[in-house]
Amino acid sequence: MSDKRQVETMVPYLGDRNIDPRMAGAFARALEASGVVDYMQTWDQLTSWWPQSVWTPANTPRAATGMADPDSFADPFILAGIGAASTESLGVGVSTDAIRRGPAELMQSMLTLGHAARGRAALMIGAGELKQAKPFGYKRSEGLSRLEDHFRLYRQLIEAKEPFDFEGNHWTLSKGWIGSAAPFPLRIWGMGGGPQFLKMTAKYADGLSTAIPCAFSTPDQFASMVANLKVDLEKAGRDPEDFDFAVWAMSLVHEDPHVIDRAFDNPLVRWVSAAFGRLHSDDWHKEGIEPAFPPGFHYALKMLPAQATVADVEHISSRVSDEMNRRSWFHGSPKEVAASLREYVDAGATCVTVLDFMPLLLGPEEDEKYLIRQLECARLLKA
Repeated sequence: MSDKRQVETMVPYLGDRNIDPRMAGAFARALEASGVVDYMQTWDQLTSWWPQSVWTPANTPRAATGMADPDSFADPFILAGIGAASTESLGVGVSTDAIRRGPAELMQSMLTLGHAARGRAALMIGAGELKQAKPFGYKRSEGLSRLEDHFRLYRQLIEAKEPFDFEGNHWTLSKGWIGSAAPFPLRIWGMGGGPQFLKMTAKYADGLSTAIPCAFSTPDQFASMVANLKVDLEKAGRDPEDFDFAVWAMSLVHEDPHVIDRAFDNPLVRWVSAAFGRLHSDDWHKEGIEPAFPPGFHYALKMLPAQATVADVEHISSRVSDEMNRRSWFHGSPKEVAASLREYVDAGATCVTVLDFMPLLLGPEEDEKYLIRQLECARLLKA
């Protein structure tokens, strides 16, 4: 990390439609009051990671206490707006993809959020996931080319003083614009990790958002990527020190090691370890571990939870070794998790999200403790 910057922190809000969306306001106020959180984070999901067959009361109390399925996501832009309107200085970060929302519509939403958050809004946009695209009639194969259109259009949409023409891979504008009102700047981060994506992000975006350990399993790997991307930024005539490097850390946070051990035995965790532990499942071979999915599996390109049968889930889960499980997550107490993530900060990360799955495994009674642990992680990262 540059010595000119202190690491920023994001805390995710569980955006389920069974929860009164107004609760996002109270959550945001608690984050702001802590003094150690910079952004509330929401994400644009239509379906979750899990097949319905594993979402049972035996695996999560939430299945019997108001969350009959894991797929009832709330609209992330509305939740972020509630969070921004409920606070004075808290930022909002929203993740989405370039497939399901058009550039003009997305910029209209983000400029509005940026105003509500008084200039502290970050858009994380990627090439999309098959599970968010194919079931709803979209083509995941168009993800990168659509992302390029988004990136090319954003600054024009924000800065244009009059209607303009644009010819892209998928979008064509003929004297199109969304007006000139842009009271506050936005941070636009590419979200992903592949080589072509990284080149595109260095050319157009304000930052990068990526998942660890899924895309970069060690701090050294992450540091190498940061160094290479900074070279690309310099070649593009851009200031590398004004570029953000954000990480989403897949985590299981709890003070009791026995609770952590039980979590690793949970089918919900084992399924995510198999599918998401390394985005390219074949990368497990580099660590001497046999992948759980067939050769060529990539989470973003192959994952369709709704099509997985009970037999599929049982077979895949049975192939998850203890070593794979533990290498797929940052786990332990807030102090232990923060210490592991500090290594990524030292390697160049400028913003950290602790994506803690533990509340989904332990039930609603853990929600308050979830927030306490998140705030402690944030405090330790900023210490």
